[in-house]
Amino acid sequence: MNDEIPVLQPEENESKRDAINKCVALKAMPHIYEKIKKLWGFPAFFNYMDNVMLVEPGRENRQGFPADVYRELNDLDKTFTEFPDEVAHPSLIASDREEIKQIIRERSIKINFTTGDRR
Repeated sequence: MNDEIPVLQPEENESKRDAINKCVALKAMPHIYEKIKKLWGFPAFFNYMDNVMLVEPGRENRQGFPADVYRELNDLDKTFTEFPDEVAHPSLIASDREEIKQIIRERSIKINFTTGDRR
């Protein structure tokens, strides 16, 4: 991978919700960028990201993303996962925010299971 590709890192006082606006490479793929922008801060974001990022049986021949786009997608997913309260859309009610946290917990369990980590 090229180390010259910048990683999305919010500045000290910057809102985590603004991370989507810093995606430069992803904007070159407007059909994906616009969908992610609409879902950013909502529980449905995670389902869409799983569909976009994971290789499903029967779809192994997909081309994949350029490294800079993949890095931005990964950074967005990581930002939302690590800072769900800051990224969650302001219109969400408490049950929606809890749903986000539950999705994050479930995804963590799946990742740990598939990588062999049996915590």
